Amino acid sequence: MPCWSQSLGNWTATDMPRILGPVPADRWEQEVRRQFAAQLPQDWVVICNVAWSVRNGDRVLDGQSDFVVLIPGHGMVIAEVKGSRLVRVGEDGCWYAIEYARGTPTGKEVRLKEPPPEQATRNAHQLAEIVTKAGGWPHFPGAFAYVVIYPNGEVVASSPLIDASTLVTQKHMRDLAGRLRGALVARNSERTGMAFGVAACDEVAAILAKLGFQIHSVDTEMEAQEDDQAIDQLTRQQFAALRGAFDLPRVAILGPAGSGKTVLALWKLKALLEEGRRALYVCFNKALAEYLPIRNPECAGSIVSVDAFFHGIGKRPAMRGDPGAYFGELLPQHVLDAALLMDSGEKYEAIIVDEGQDFGDSRTIALLELLRGPEAQWVFFADWNQDVYRTKSDTPLGAEVVFRLYHNCRNTISVTVATNRYCAMTVEPMPGSPQGEPPLLDFRRTPAAVAMRAWGIVHELAPEGGAAILGPYKLENSCMAGRVRGHGLELTQDLSKLGIPGYVYYSTVRAFKGLEAGVVVVVQAEAPDSIPSLSLEDLYVACTRARSRLAIVAGSESAHGWFASHLK
Repeated sequence: MPCWSQSLGNWTATDMPRILGPVPADRWEQEVRRQFAAQLPQDWVVICNVAWSVRNGDRVLDGQSDFVVLIPGHGMVIAEVKGSRLVRVGEDGCWYAIEYARGTPTGKEVRLKEPPPEQATRNAHQLAEIVTKAGGWPHFPGAFAYVVIYPNGEVVASSPLIDASTLVTQKHMRDLAGRLRGALVARNSERTGMAFGVAACDEVAAILAKLGFQIHSVDTEMEAQEDDQAIDQLTRQQFAALRGAFDLPRVAILGPAGSGKTVLALWKLKALLEEGRRALYVCFNKALAEYLPIRNPECAGSIVSVDAFFHGIGKRPAMRGDPGAYFGELLPQHVLDAALLMDSGEKYEAIIVDEGQDFGDSRTIALLELLRGPEAQWVFFADWNQDVYRTKSDTPLGAEVVFRLYHNCRNTISVTVATNRYCAMTVEPMPGSPQGEPPLLDFRRTPAAVAMRAWGIVHELAPEGGAAILGPYKLENSCMAGRVRGHGLELTQDLSKLGIPGYVYYSTVRAFKGLEAGVVVVVQAEAPDSIPSLSLEDLYVACTRARSRLAIVAGSESAHGWFASHLK
């Protein structure tokens, strides 16, 4: 997949390397694998979790390496990944890691049983020896080296015996290709690596596979992750296409679910904040407003849900009467009155509205009054198909120019096609979208059986966790109540654990609007509008939350029949 630089003004691309082997279970190894996929050139080969136990003469060579990277024109790099934040080498020559317990500002220093460079160099020499013999070469057909990667750490004290080329720390994580190549260059790979062309690279990879070094064929889980990577690429293409639109003072961007609206909104917010402008991102969904700051801490202070934001302005009116009328009319009027008395400096140079279809006219008009004059920017994102609260306010107020996104770049083609059939829509998948697998459709007659099947699907599609289970009811009223563990995973409602290995996130469909997961399982599904908590708009939201894999476990035989008939 192309790798896009973090700089808003520089867009550079490389092609994805060939990645073999299972997805690591360790979170830092997963992060390194993700960065390898994003940064390394197309002709490089990355092999994950290489383990061996091979007889070589009268010896048995055994070991394990987190990654083996094969670089045409240079050679082979063994990469070991360590999750420590701070590492030092003591005067006694021993290695120490400073580990931090969750929530504590101070760490505890522990002595490492084996220096990481020692482990890595032993693995590099063993693996080179094994491959050389298997290939029938007089010597390894290139250079070989090792690196120790600390993706979240830094080396606070090193040793003159340790060359800097062997260490990769947090500050190097955006230049992994350069660090890996540099480790080989430091060992004169420019001379010895000439023979290590693409053919030799492929031969070494084939030897590793032939020797059974835990190189597995791509399974369903792996395919889902690769689909995720392709989808990320397509979303970033939307960035480039709309870059010019964000220079306009009053603009609305309308598009279906999965067209990248929230990602685009955050991209615009970060650009404004980098320019030093007083900017605000406002959405409707409380869960989305809570989740985005977790993943984007650099702009957390500028992200808020609209009702929470309005509550913080002046002396809010007392809650009385119908809550819908209070939040939809009385509170916005209070904000509108307060805005008329504000100084210009209290107002905003830019306001970005996400989920605009849920705001209604009164909230939108109140926000417009909080802009700092006609030069201030107004960026309004909406999808009228997600109007789950049925405001029916389908006019992008405040916009002078309207742009439309027509393509879904978040979901696989299979998910988009199924959603179109369920919801009678005609959303087009982004050209180049991965095909993916058709939705998995099943039903169970009892809530307990539905929950058991949901856990089974999670185990099949996301055995390490990170999936989301969505239902029409709150957890305490759902089939998942009391069934919060399965296959070593824990069900959670903690948004900080959404997408995190070891956890499966549960939410109502409506509360999950604006969020997403690689694998989504919809439980106790019924035909749309047959129950109050699952309208056609809700079903549209539920299906489009799944980036790569969607599963639906119906709560009745009739509901299963409805979903099955719409897939034909």
